[in-house]
Order: sequence, then structure tokens, then C-alpha cells
Amino acid sequence: MQITQRHQLPNAHVTQNDASGINTPLLLLKSRAAGPVGSVSTYAKIVAPALLSAAIWAKLLVGGLFSVVLLAGVLLLLFKLPSLLSGKQQADSWARRASYGERIWLNRLLIPIPADVNQKITILYLVFWTGTLIAMLGAVSSSLLLTATGLLVAYAAQAVCLGKLIGLYNEMKDKAPLYRFWTEKPVNDNKLIRKRKP
Repeated sequence: MQITQRHQLPNAHVTQNDASGINTPLLLLKSRAAGPVGSVSTYAKIVAPALLSAAIWAKLLVGGLFSVVLLAGVLLLLFKLPSLLSGKQQADSWARRASYGERIWLNRLLIPIPADVNQKITILYLVFWTGTLIAMLGAVSSSLLLTATGLLVAYAAQAVCLGKLIGLYNEMKDKAPLYRFWTEKPVNDNKLIRKRKP
């Protein structure tokens, strides 16, 4: 009687080699979150601070309860809009490249990025969200100056951050096979075979 042993691979560092010898974590290849969400998500992030602040400011016109309902509707719209309009996006727009850069930044624990770029993007995100919170606090306290200052800080940080994300994508797009094929369109070679047959 023969006893067989099953050898288990460690789950922590399972990788797949590509032609260039770079190891791509299988977690990224199998995860739906590995790919970018598209340009609509970038546009949603651009309008988010102004829409959130406006929904809170609406309390002066429609009252506090309706303002809370409006704020919930804006949040739902901002979260659902990218998935609803995922098919309607340009192939290589600046917004889509920024989305690619953001996904590369989020994947930085598995595929490292330059440390200085990581530090700058992290600081810019913190400044952006701080400005957004200040703008919302200004809307809650009905302070136009506080809201305007918060929006100015948020949009200044966001403009610089989008440029850094596009630069990160341009720098990293050929350094990992996962990133290299994000912009490729799938081609059905069965159509070519059918055309060649007499």
C-alpha cells in the first residue's frame, strides 16, 4: 500500500512568472479589484467635494431632514455611478489614465512603486480629504468662507494628485504584465480563422 503526500504551496507569496521574469502576484490576477474602475470614477471624485457641500448647504432651502436625504442620495450616486456607466468611457483619456495610476498606487503593497511618488500621493490624498471635510464642516456651520477655503484646498490637492497618478501610470505601465494589458482591447481570433476558410 502506497501513501501519497500532498504538498501545499504557501499562500502568502504565490506568484506567476511572465516572459520578462517579473513575478506577478496571483492575488492581483484573480481579484476583480485588481483592475482600474475607469474614467467615470475619476470624474465622480472630482465633483464629490462640491456635491457633498452643496447637499449640506441645501438645508437653508429645504430644511435639515431633506438635506440629509439629499446628502444620502448624493453619496449613493457617487458610489453607484462608476459601475452604472463603466462601459461608456473613452479608451485612453486623461481621466482613465488617472484611474489606472490610482489602482497602481493601491496595489503598491504587492507591486512596489517609487517611494518618493508614494509619499507625495499619500500626502496629496490626505490634503484632499482634509479640504473636503473642512468644506463640509463649513456647510454644516453655514460658513461660506470655510466652505470655499476647504473646496479650494481640496481641488488644488486633487489637481496635483491627478497629475502624479497619470505620471505613476506612465512610469509603471510596462513594469508589470498586469498593468501592461489594461489598455489592450481583446481580439477574437475566431473571426480571422473563419475568414480564411474557403
